[in-house]
Parts: sequence; structure tokens; C-alpha cells
Amino acid sequence: MTNIKFSTKITDDDLYRYNMHYAYTHNQGILSVVLFVLLIVVWILRFPQLRLVYQVMYPAVAFVFLIYIPMSLKLKSKAQMTQEVFQHPLTYELADSGIIISSPTTDEPAELPWEYVYKISTWKGYLLIYSNRVNAYIIPMADIAEDYDNIKEYIKQHVEDYKLQLK
Repeated sequence: MTNIKFSTKITDDDLYRYNMHYAYTHNQGILSVVLFVLLIVVWILRFPQLRLVYQVMYPAVAFVFLIYIPMSLKLKSKAQMTQEVFQHPLTYELADSGIIISSPTTDEPAELPWEYVYKISTWKGYLLIYSNRVNAYIIPMADIAEDYDNIKEYIKQHVEDYKLQLK
């Protein structure tokens, strides 16, 4: 099969959505939601017995648990987007040896051999190619819509089934 080549440029919104997805499907995000719910439940059940300061503090602290992660991730995404690598489109080439990623900001392309791919999944308009548990190449589906079926078949031929979560 011939190599498949495509380019894509992610936005700060793409990066923010991925970071939110990751955070709320792992410990930090889950814990913050649980603490928010617990504080609100305790506040509602104990409201008549609470002093005024606690009647105000419980929902305030709960609100902090609810908004801290999204706000910190928004700031983190904005900061990451100032890096040189995010200023230009990335070019991906699916080859028999692996995924070759190049950017105008680097002299030599990086290569992720197929055997080192941690997981490949689709999620809400994105193709995510994980190089480890945390880091993924974020590819907006809108950028590869015409070639998605060919890309999917190429990936299926080179990556073990248990690493694939493609729709």
C-alpha cells in the first residue's frame, strides 16, 4: 500500500478540548467532580445547622472545585499554543515503518514506529494517535475527512487490533 500524507493544524480550542477530555476521564477530573457533588450534598443536607459563614463557603469551595480544572487547562492550552511547533501545520505521513511527523520548525522529521504506538482512537471529531498514556497527536477529522477511510484502513493494517478504538 502506498504512503498516505496529510497536513493539519490544531487550534487552542482543539488542544483545550483534548486536555479536558483527558482530565475528566482520569483521576484529577473525576475527583474534582466527586468533591463538588459531596460539598453540595453536605451543604444542602446541613444548611439549617450551618453558621452563615459556612452557608456561603460550602458552595464557594464547591464552585472552585468545579471551575479550577477547566480554567487551568484553558490557560495551559493558551500557553502551549505560543510554542513554535503549534504555529505551523504538522505534516503526517503514514509509511510502512511508522508515522512520520514533520514541521517547518524542525530540520528532521520525527518518526513514531508502528510498534511504539500506544493507542489510536477517535473522539468527538478527532483522530488521536497516542505515543504513550498521556500524549497524543491530535488530528481534527475535518482536516482528513476526504482521506479518513484510507487512513483508517492503513492504520488497521499496521497496528494491533487491541490498540484501536476507531469509528
